[in-house]
Parts: sequence; C-alpha cells; structure tokens
Amino acid sequence: MTISPLPQPLVVAYGGGTNSTAMLCGFREIGIKPDLILFADTGAEQPHTYKHVEYMKVIVREWFGLEIQIVRHWKRGVFEGLEGELQRLNNLPSLAYGMKSCSMKYKQEPQHNATRSFMRDVCVDRVTRAIGFDANESHRVRPSTQPWADNWFPLVEWGWRRQECLDAICRAGLPRPGKSSCYFCPAMKPSEVLNLKENHPDLAEKALAIERNAQPKHRKPIGLGGEGNFWSNWMAQDSAQMKLLDLQPMHTPCHCTDEGEP
Repeated sequence: MTISPLPQPLVVAYGGGTNSTAMLCGFREIGIKPDLILFADTGAEQPHTYKHVEYMKVIVREWFGLEIQIVRHWKRGVFEGLEGELQRLNNLPSLAYGMKSCSMKYKQEPQHNATRSFMRDVCVDRVTRAIGFDANESHRVRPSTQPWADNWFPLVEWGWRRQECLDAICRAGLPRPGKSSCYFCPAMKPSEVLNLKENHPDLAEKALAIERNAQPKHRKPIGLGGEGNFWSNWMAQDSAQMKLLDLQPMHTPCHCTDEGEP
C-alpha cells in the first residue's frame, strides 16, 4: 500500500486543512519536492480555509517553487459550485442522505482531470498521489481506483497523528489551518455549527436556507445533520447543550476533508 514517491511524479491532494498542510511540512523536512499540488475548490469552503490556502500559496512558492493549482468542477463552461447546485435543485449535500457524491464530483473529479492533463503535458503514464490521512485514519487507506495512479499515505507511514501534524506545522512556523470543510457540511459537529452561527452569521443563514428549501422534497424529516437532525434546531440550543450533542455519533464522517478517495 505504501510506496516510494520516486521516480513517478508526485501529485499532492491538498485540502487546506491540518493534515495536508502537515504533509507538505513533512516533505520539506525530508527533502521531497512535489511535482503538482492541487486544491479542489467546491465554491463553499469556510473562510478560514480560503485564507489559509492563499497564505500557503506563498509558502509553497518559497519551499518548492510551485503554485498551488486551484481546480473546480465546471458544467458547460460555468462554475456553479456545490452551493449553487444545492440552491438550484433544492437539495441537501449528499452526505445528509448517507452518500458521498459531493466528494466525487467536487473534489475527486476535478483533481483527477487536472492530474491527467498534467500527465499528458509531461508525457508520463503513471503518478503517485499523496493523500493526507493521518495515522489515526489508517482504516481509510486503500489502493487507488484509478489505473494510472498509486496512492501514498505519508502521514500513516510516518506514524503522524493529529498532534504530530500540529507539531510539524509549528516547527515550520506556520499558523494552524483549522478544519477544512464546506460551511454546510453534514459532518460538522453541533458545536461547529454554533461557531459558524457566531462567527459567520451570513453563512449560517445561507446554510439554514439550503436546509429549509430542501424539506418539501423529503418524505422523512432530514436536516443538514442527517435524518431527524436539523441545524435550525442545533442553532437554537445553548453552548453547553451543543457540546453534549458532540458526543453523540450522528452521521458518517465526511471524506471530503483533505481530499481522498472514499
């Protein structure tokens, strides 16, 4: 499962969060230079993620002499984004229904397309994809479903868990990225939803509008937190109640974070 990143070109799936940032720090420490770094923009990332990606663009130029390539899912030449699609169709993100098509369409597909374009440009028929699952996520390690790519999980190989990732970011003198996700992601914990309401009330209201507009299509009550779990109810709770809700498993973790194959 774990392979050497050489001699194949190394493509980094950069999610803008802690794990993928730590992975870049690790590459710098051991002298590995990626050939391509991709950030898949859903059009609905949280503000701190966009801010961190802009910051890391400068760092990546200094460290590797590369640009972070921003990739998106385009529909007939137009970037609608996940937010626009949900608003147009009056749907919830697929994870609320127990599926993962959001990740496939808005994360995996754009990165696959950009990687294939890169491969044509440099005339190679195989690449290594570095994916930032940490050592606590080893259950997510699996081979690539693409015949032209080998998956590599450096953090798992290095034994880096969350604290080791934070330590690497600290050694590099970088700010902590914060969690990477769409602002309406069904995998968000209740306390994170409350933080969204407090820090970005405009985005919280947009999320509630998505949840509200989708209800006429449902036979069962399904909110952004999954069946029976409505963000509108969570936002009405106080902080102490939200922390208690965090302890209750409610839905499948999102596999969009730091981009990997589900």
